[in-house]
Amino acid sequence: MVDLKLIEEKQVVERYLRGRLSPPETRFFEQVVRQSPEIVDQLGLPESLKRMMRLLDDTGTEWREQPPKFWHAAWVPAALAALALLSLIVAAVAWNGRSQAQAAYARLKTEAAIGTLTPPAATQVLRLKPGRPGERVPTYGIGGRTAPSLAELRIGVGYLQATLFRVTIKRDDGTYYARLDNQLRDSNGDLRMAFNSSAFAAGDYEVALESVNLRGDTEPAGRLRLRVDAN
Repeated sequence: MVDLKLIEEKQVVERYLRGRLSPPETRFFEQVVRQSPEIVDQLGLPESLKRMMRLLDDTGTEWREQPPKFWHAAWVPAALAALALLSLIVAAVAWNGRSQAQAAYARLKTEAAIGTLTPPAATQVLRLKPGRPGERVPTYGIGGRTAPSLAELRIGVGYLQATLFRVTIKRDDGTYYARLDNQLRDSNGDLRMAFNSSAFAAGDYEVALESVNLRGDTEPAGRLRLRVDAN
């Protein structure tokens, strides 16, 4: 006969109901109850426990303590909190980057609507004589020291019989800035062009002139240099 006093002293019933017994102890206690059903009444077990025991007998299943779920672990709340904080940080960074991109886009849109050229404060009329092929290339300065100017260039090409020209402008480093095709000289033998000096970065530019015949063939006609001052 099972020692009921020992079971009571060790609080086997209470520990069993709370899931505090080890697996071997649980199996032993369940076997005791199965072999001695009258012990249930002697121990004062509730009717619900007796029904559970009958169910276990019918199914052949032992009632064992279920292993704790992983989300019951102590580290889970801290990990979830860190994940939530990380999500908030990522969202804040993304929102900040999006706000900066939208601000930059609005700024560029405004600049595009206004234009990137600075209104000229003065007008310059420059009569330029290019150096013919094989001659020294002259240099002319455009642009003011304190404000941009509208520079009207009058390039004298009266020494040529051609009336149609191509004008190519490039920086000293070889970067092409512009090419103007089908430029007609006026009755004074000048090629007339006007530039806002703020359209040019400060530095030296080479202007190459080519005459164009009726077949569209070109021939070098002269060169000159423009030095754009920093405004």
